[in-house]
Amino acid sequence: MARSGVLLAAAAGAAALGTAGVAAASTIAYTSLGASSSHVWVMRGDGSGKERLTSGSVVNVAPSLSPAGARLVFVRRLADDRDDLFRIDTDGSDLRRLTRTAVAETDPTWSPAGGLIALSAGRAPGSFEIAVLEPDGTGRRRLTRNGVDDLDPDWAPRGGRLAFTRLVGGTNAEIFVVGAGGKGLRRLTERPGADDSPDWSSTGWIAYVRRLAGASEIRAVRRDGTGNHRLVRSTRQLGSPNWSPDGTRLAFELWDGVDTEIYRVSARGTGLRQLTRNNVNDFGPLWGPGGSRLAFTRLTGGANDVWTIRADGIDPRRLTTAATQQAASDWGAGP
Repeated sequence: MARSGVLLAAAAGAAALGTAGVAAASTIAYTSLGASSSHVWVMRGDGSGKERLTSGSVVNVAPSLSPAGARLVFVRRLADDRDDLFRIDTDGSDLRRLTRTAVAETDPTWSPAGGLIALSAGRAPGSFEIAVLEPDGTGRRRLTRNGVDDLDPDWAPRGGRLAFTRLVGGTNAEIFVVGAGGKGLRRLTERPGADDSPDWSSTGWIAYVRRLAGASEIRAVRRDGTGNHRLVRSTRQLGSPNWSPDGTRLAFELWDGVDTEIYRVSARGTGLRQLTRNNVNDFGPLWGPGGSRLAFTRLTGGANDVWTIRADGIDPRRLTTAATQQAASDWGAGP
């Protein structure tokens, strides 16, 4: 073999080892839904080390990993729509109930520094507001107060603000931001249709979905409402925008009229690439640490499983094979 071939082979091997090392050192949080219960699980990014963290006849959903990957917060669905937040270490120890309220609490997400958990809480349509609390359940404060629903909180990269979806009336939803202390409320979008699903990049752009009659778009905007531009447009339904860790690429799902597939595009709106291509539904893309792979949920013949794929669309790997319904929720650092 020529020297150049030896060097290329060595480089490829080192790259593969590095990618495998990142996957093995990271944690994927997911849920497993059975006939009468749903539980929180974790595994390494390569599919090894699967561990069920919760037990009993309960329904646990929406696990969100802490920045260091040592803990996660999740929603336990209770009777009479009184969904509360619980916290548990990723080794299965130290289960704690964080909230005990008469409302439903949804969409928990950790701040980048790990000192706060944001959520949406409400009793009935029109009452959901954005709130934050500390990881031990204390220090709860409400950030928004109005007669419409505020949903989908997502933290700014430095943790000082949150983007969220506000249902301003009828089918019209818009993107807002608010400070973590409840000040500085700002409306970022104001157009017909529905703007939702904000995702804040490490470089400061907020991606979101705009749903129009006969079309949908994924757009990006700065926190002050400037620079609003379109990244992708389709006559089909787009959803689940998720920025890569370095903010240079955006993954999303697209329903092509037959099934849902995973795509990616650059932060400039160029380089559109389809990553999955099959006759099943792939949805909910999540970038892994380092940005070399994405996790997603695949629905095949009535069963859900967690898969990963390289960011260039090759090397798909099935990580779960249980008889229950598995769904990826978060991919972050390992403890």
